[in-house]
Amino acid sequence: MMDETGNISFKTNLIIGAKKGIRSSIWILKLLLPFSLLAVLLEWFGVVEWLGPVFSPVMSLINLPAEAFLPLLVGVFADVYGSVAVMAVMDFTVAQKVLIILFSAISHSLIVEGIIQWRSGINFFKITAIRISASMLSVYLVSLFFSSTGESVAVAEIASRASLGQVLVDWLKNISLLGAQIVLVVTFILALQEIAVSYGIIEKARKALSPLMRMMGLSDHAMLPWLVAIFGGITIGSAVIMEECRKGTLPPAELQYFHASIGINHSMIEHSGVLSTIVGANIFIVMAVRLLAAITVTRAMRFWDNLARKWLFRSGKKN
Repeated sequence: MMDETGNISFKTNLIIGAKKGIRSSIWILKLLLPFSLLAVLLEWFGVVEWLGPVFSPVMSLINLPAEAFLPLLVGVFADVYGSVAVMAVMDFTVAQKVLIILFSAISHSLIVEGIIQWRSGINFFKITAIRISASMLSVYLVSLFFSSTGESVAVAEIASRASLGQVLVDWLKNISLLGAQIVLVVTFILALQEIAVSYGIIEKARKALSPLMRMMGLSDHAMLPWLVAIFGGITIGSAVIMEECRKGTLPPAELQYFHASIGINHSMIEHSGVLSTIVGANIFIVMAVRLLAAITVTRAMRFWDNLARKWLFRSGKKN
């Protein structure tokens, strides 16, 4: 339905956005339910406790307990929501949850998103290495501001645990509450996003974000696919991202900086909204660190490229 100016009305945008939110919520719940149930069963049967020592050396590098391997591993191969599902049913502290979310927010769906980025201009292994390295370094540095993040999550002996039936009942109560919160948050965010697009708010944001783009060594040519990745994500925005990158308007070097930036820092609005239901206001720490990590990595890549060019120039001059 159009308003008097010929634009889609506020109410219609709200309905369209809400429908998108509900569809996205259903997709998230399809990940949330099975992964969270799997985590409950693995923990109850003692599998997490048994595998913990295997992953302990790696987890200790980033000041996390051995048990953190499970949500991190699920996030890497599935999605950040899979990581949240596992984390939600394990007894991590708030500080540990912040670190786990930070890692998973940067390094999730590495295979799917890595293929999308590879098809639009960057080597699969390069972007995967960048994201994992950024995750580990970011988590380690942030952990220094918290205390005792490496302490092990207490896992009760099998004989003293609640019955499996009681565990499943508790899981159903907790996951139902979390699921309801996620549906409300995602629907609200996507409804607002639809309104923002329709009324040109995101287009206006391009001017405000220009200084940030320059900080990452990106030009205005990268603005559209960058905004798509920031607001919609790599998977959802894959068609636009690939199309824009294939136009050839971005120089080869800038294309690498662009992919490093969105690999570390995408789906900021939706992810942050959903993840805030787990860690509350601490989500701003995750958002700020992801942004700083993206800027740092792209600037470091730019510095390295400039250094390499100078070295090649001097070498050629000597010869």
